[in-house]
Amino acid sequence: MNLESTQRQPLASLSREFATILIGTILLTLSAKIVVPFHPVPMSTQSLAVLGLGLFLGPVRGGLVVVIYLLEGALGLPVFAGTPPAPAGLVYIAGPTGGYLIGFALAAAAAGWMVQKLRGFQPAFRATVAVLFGSALMYCAGLFWLGGFVGYGEKLMNAGLYPFLLGDLAKAAIAVVLYTGFHNRGRV
Repeated sequence: MNLESTQRQPLASLSREFATILIGTILLTLSAKIVVPFHPVPMSTQSLAVLGLGLFLGPVRGGLVVVIYLLEGALGLPVFAGTPPAPAGLVYIAGPTGGYLIGFALAAAAAGWMVQKLRGFQPAFRATVAVLFGSALMYCAGLFWLGGFVGYGEKLMNAGLYPFLLGDLAKAAIAVVLYTGFHNRGRV
């Protein structure tokens, strides 16, 4: 290997990482725009994107994509669900959905970590455990934060959990199927 080719390898690797992060944040933004308007928390396809990022990119890159997405939103870019017309920036993050947004980073990192820890198991099992673990963390963060706005107890469950369970189970199942299909391709 000559000096010129060894110098290009880190640049190519850095370019791939940058492209992965950029594509991931675009995917998250697009998934935020597919919304069923609920109040105070909208229903979007973001949990599918977040869990998929964790499964496919791992805990560090998956979590990093979500953190950069959150920074984009904090800086005022209209990447979140309902923006515009809803105000973007820190005002949005400090609102009722802020806990779920932080939970997205936890979910991506946790799903990526869990799928790696269960490497010796079948892909469907690994992905199922990983998305359930990631989803649980996402809901814990989201519900904890949302409780400050709507109160705790049954009112919180009605506002931030019950309406979303069926849809999130379907999105988690899609993430599992995509991951399993990807890892089982060519094994027919």
